[in-house]
Formats: sequence, structure tokens, C-alpha cells
Amino acid sequence: MSDTVIRTRIDIHVKEKANKLFEKMGLSMSEALRLFIYQSVAENALPFRINIPNVATAEVLSEIRQHPERLEKTSLEQLEKDWE
Repeated sequence: MSDTVIRTRIDIHVKEKANKLFEKMGLSMSEALRLFIYQSVAENALPFRINIPNVATAEVLSEIRQHPERLEKTSLEQLEKDWE
């Protein structure tokens, strides 16, 4: 089996944060990427879920980020009533 080289571009700040994270785990960037690729092949999918919110959810999330003070606490009972 021969090795091959994979090259990619990424924001320098993201790379630095990833390097620090992987170092804490005892991994190099190459080892972490290799693990990701091997696990993806083993699962025949990405080894984690990617959730893309729909337009309505994205708008609500944006509103919450901009105005977290507008969030209201509620009870499970109230959620059940609202659901019905």
C-alpha cells in the first residue's frame, strides 16, 4: 500500500485552535485527519451528525443569539399544552 498526500486550505485561526485541541489529545493534525477519514470509511458516512436548520429554525436561533433576554422559562406541562 502506498501513501498519498492530501492538501487543503483552512483559516489559520481554526487550524491553530484545532492543533491545540489535538495536542491535548496526544494527536497531530495528520493523525486526527487520518482518524476522521478512516472512521468515515468504516461507517460509510460522516462519523458525526450534521444538522442544518430550516429557515424558520435559523431565524429563531438568530433572534435568540441577538436577544437572549427574550427567552422565557416554561414547564413540561405548558409544552405539552402548546404541543396539542
